[in-house]
Amino acid sequence: MSLLENKFKDKIKVVILCAGEGKRLKEITRTRPKPLLRIKALDNEPILYNTIKQLIDLGIKRIGIVVGHLGNMINNFIVKIQQSNKSLYSKISVINSKNEYKRGPLHSFLSITNVPGFFISESIYVLIPGDIIFDFGLLKEIFSLILKSKKEINDAPFFFYRKINQKILKELRTKKKLISLVEIKQIEQYNILIKIHQVKLKSILYNFNLMQTIPVCVLNYKYINKILSLKKKNFFKTIWETINYLISKGDKIYAFEVANNLRFHDIDNEHDLRYIHKKKEDNRRSD
Repeated sequence: MSLLENKFKDKIKVVILCAGEGKRLKEITRTRPKPLLRIKALDNEPILYNTIKQLIDLGIKRIGIVVGHLGNMINNFIVKIQQSNKSLYSKISVINSKNEYKRGPLHSFLSITNVPGFFISESIYVLIPGDIIFDFGLLKEIFSLILKSKKEINDAPFFFYRKINQKILKELRTKKKLISLVEIKQIEQYNILIKIHQVKLKSILYNFNLMQTIPVCVLNYKYINKILSLKKKNFFKTIWETINYLISKGDKIYAFEVANNLRFHDIDNEHDLRYIHKKKEDNRRSD
């Protein structure tokens, strides 16, 4: 990696959202936040620990973990792993969203703007959910695309998507599952985001390739301040709703395609947990 790429990489801060209540898992997350669920397919490690390890392996030097619901448990977990690996003290910060998480993930995320030293003008922010299991290859490709797009990130936010067959998607998820799809158009060499849609799988009647949103977005300091300025003017709870609104007002948002063989798994119900474990066992048998 060149000196310029290293300097740019040093500007990247990852924000992991771990503030939500995980209500769809009901009793499972009543006393334990979803990011701390231990997953058999991850060798019984918590989802959050798996994500942190992957980010550290990718050379990320600053990670902010936004907490809310049962945040003290996540904070204690982070302290524990920092004590076992002293280098993590300088790399991981826990950011308390206080009661903002009750207003939605957008407001949880904006809690970072209250943290001096973390929210600074030189930084680039990569936002990911704390309850999703990512293939390492997917995160690796995303950060590779970010490093190749230094000019663009100073211009506009990034979203990512993959083309995936509806049949494959239905194998991964229950029909009641909400999925996010993107609508894009090409302008010169860029794919530009037109809209993000959320739909239930069962409402999709035909078998064709879907352009599914990857739950990762990249925002620069200036754009986060723009979103912050809207906070008192709208009722949006999510980042995708806010992005749709800003697109409607003329904003440009880049959409980058990633390989469709790279997977992520959002854990919404016990079906998801069983599927991931089965997939891991199938992979072991085939090795």
